[in-house]
Amino acid sequence: MATRSQQLAARRAELVALCAEQRFLMADDIARLTSAETLGVVPAYVAEHKRTALIVAGVAAGFLATKPKWAVGIVTAGVSAYKFARKTLPVLGWKGFEVH
Repeated sequence: MATRSQQLAARRAELVALCAEQRFLMADDIARLTSAETLGVVPAYVAEHKRTALIVAGVAAGFLATKPKWAVGIVTAGVSAYKFARKTLPVLGWKGFEVH
């Protein structure tokens, strides 16, 4: 019969192996969920470059807080350009510009 310390060592080895397998499966699931095929190109890029995205969002929030008139003008121009592109690009035959 095995001693108590041998039983504990065997149990610890089983748990370590189980944890390693779970870590591998979790890493694989996370890699699949954050891939460009699952998220799309832009969200996958943002997920990969979180620090840069947070810096850009912080700068944008700073501009919005300090220069609201200027920021509103840029947002209005961006929305206008987006609406124009949504109407004209399909007419020109570029079917890749579809936002859902």
